[in-house]
Order: sequence, then structure tokens, then C-alpha cells
Amino acid sequence: MIKRENHPKLASYMMLEKDNKVLMIRRCNTGWHDGDFTFPAGHVKEDESAIGTAIREAKEEIGVDIDPGDVVLVHVVHRRYRKEDNGEYVDFYFKTVKWKGEITLGESCDKAEWISVSGLPENTISIVKTIVNEIANGKLFSTHGW
Repeated sequence: MIKRENHPKLASYMMLEKDNKVLMIRRCNTGWHDGDFTFPAGHVKEDESAIGTAIREAKEEIGVDIDPGDVVLVHVVHRRYRKEDNGEYVDFYFKTVKWKGEITLGESCDKAEWISVSGLPENTISIVKTIVNEIANGKLFSTHGW
């Protein structure tokens, strides 16, 4: 058995879909990818499920309430983001077409836009852009950076 010193970090993303568009937010005030577009997302906390994280992040970042029964898993990616220090993530991408409440911006974003997946902004985080393309091609799982 191989002993692993480091375990992958877990993150969850929530894609809201309406009229063949997805809601993307532009990050700000975080120090990481500020000015770039992504989906509401964050790290899975201790004693929190991946789907619970995606729902919590949607509430914190865009102010909407989502029922877990209205959420579908659309992609999982196991990625290495810094080869030199073995940084790993397992990212869960969820999608919903149902939510309650109006879109209101949280502290970590300064803009929200409904965007066609075929026309993502140039300043979309690169892995998010890659995963959106893989979802569009029907892939449920991928690896990157290995």
C-alpha cells in the first residue's frame, strides 16, 4: 500500500442554468483570480458534503437558496495545480435550474452575468473553461495536470 502524505483538497461549484445560459460571477476581494469569471464555489469544510458546499456557496456568493433535490452532479475532476508541490484538488461541479430568491452579490464577487457556455469570457478561470467544455461534450469525469 502506498502511503500518501498529502490528501487532495475538495471543492464544489454550483452552476445555475436558465434559458440555455449559466450564471457566472467575477471574483473580487479574495487575492485569488480576482477579476476572473467562475461559478459560485468553495472548499468543502469538515463535516460538510460536496453538495452541501455547493449550496452554501451559492447562498453566500449570490444569495439564492437551493434544495438538494434540485441539484445534479455534472462533472468531477481530479487535478494537479502545482506539480512542484503536489497540490491536488477534486472538484465537484453541480447544476440546477431551480432556486429561490433574487441574485444578490456577496463580498467575493463584483459582477454576475448570464452567459452562453459557447461564449465564455476570455477572463474565465482556465480550468473552469476546460470543465465547461467537457460538460458540454458529455464527460462526467476528467483528470488534469498529471
